[in-house]
Amino acid sequence: MNGKWKITAALLVSTAALSMGVGPAGAGPDDGFYTAPNPLPTKANGALIRSQQVELFAGLGSALPVRATRILFQSADARGVPVATSGIVLDPTTPWAGPGQRPLISYAIGTHGTGDVCAPSKLLTDGVQVDGAGNPAAELQTDLAQLVATGYVVVVTDYQGLGTEGGTTYVQPLPEAHAVLDAARAAIGLGVVPPSAPIGIWGFSQGGGSAAAAAEQAAGYAPELDVKGTVAAATPADPSVALTGAENGRGLTGVIGYFINGLLTSHPELTSTVTAMLSPAGIDFLHSTANECVSGTVARWAFRDTRDFTVTGQPIMTSLRADPAVRAVIDSFALGTIAPADPVMLLQNINDDAVPAGPARQLSVDWCAKGADVIYHELDYPPLLPEIGLFGHSATILGADVAMAWLADRLAGVPAQASCR
Repeated sequence: MNGKWKITAALLVSTAALSMGVGPAGAGPDDGFYTAPNPLPTKANGALIRSQQVELFAGLGSALPVRATRILFQSADARGVPVATSGIVLDPTTPWAGPGQRPLISYAIGTHGTGDVCAPSKLLTDGVQVDGAGNPAAELQTDLAQLVATGYVVVVTDYQGLGTEGGTTYVQPLPEAHAVLDAARAAIGLGVVPPSAPIGIWGFSQGGGSAAAAAEQAAGYAPELDVKGTVAAATPADPSVALTGAENGRGLTGVIGYFINGLLTSHPELTSTVTAMLSPAGIDFLHSTANECVSGTVARWAFRDTRDFTVTGQPIMTSLRADPAVRAVIDSFALGTIAPADPVMLLQNINDDAVPAGPARQLSVDWCAKGADVIYHELDYPPLLPEIGLFGHSATILGADVAMAWLADRLAGVPAQASCR
């Protein structure tokens, strides 16, 4: 896809979102879809619980010729406990023009927030929504439109707790990997592609970490999937590094609230330890960000110094890491201990001001040392207002053409040329 398409896709999604009325933060005609049976009716991760044909919101729906189906499926949380997870399948209605079978892409979303209305399966169908803080949210991921326009079937997971009951587990590799892989299983169960279809995994930002984690877990967790390659862009290979960079008055300070809420979701035994570190302002920070989408979080919390959020006056990530038990859990979220069995491209802007390049580069080294087929493709887009901590990060997606071509070759069966061999 060329640069003209990227601009067109961005305008398409933005204009379509703005053309919609703003939806309510809570109730809607589809809310019952996201309520899982209790107990869950299946025992197989990736098994469909229910599906629902839906229409994409105005503008996008007419521009992208696809059948859209919401899905609710079983996945597994960080401890392997079954959880219901939602998502959406985008199945092109046009004939597949490429070689072999039409591929399936399991798409890992970038940061959307932690409020249920932030789920892409809602934003893609209901248009602009209002989060718990009263801020509007819309679906603006142009690389998703690129994948659909290429003719791939795309399944998008909402991740654990985004749209469905319970908390999210922001930038935690294991539950996010499960959601990405189980979404592919659910799409196959829906019948949009056969079990033998070639599968690609794609993600940017938070989704880059999720995609990389899925690449690590695929062979052991979902060996029946024919994963041909993974693209992980702007990957938070060590989330604590990226979050530490956000804690002292950067534009994305608020995502630290997502992370801490997720930490308490997956490790409730740490709740008293963590909350004891927080000032009243810090407690308010957690409560607010638990129901926000990213646009609202940036609007409210950008440039806040997290020293205001702790009882000691230390930055918030520094306080968390000072406790050995909390630090051990945070450190366990770093990638690189398992070699992906299938080729991976890591795409990274060297001037990323939100997700530093160093950990992604080290991830490539670690994977290569374990025998993985990895290509580390580093971009050099100049920094723009780095104190905001956003533009250099977003620039990574400008390398999507290279990644699209690389993934197309993997899906067509062309052997990878790893940079570490």
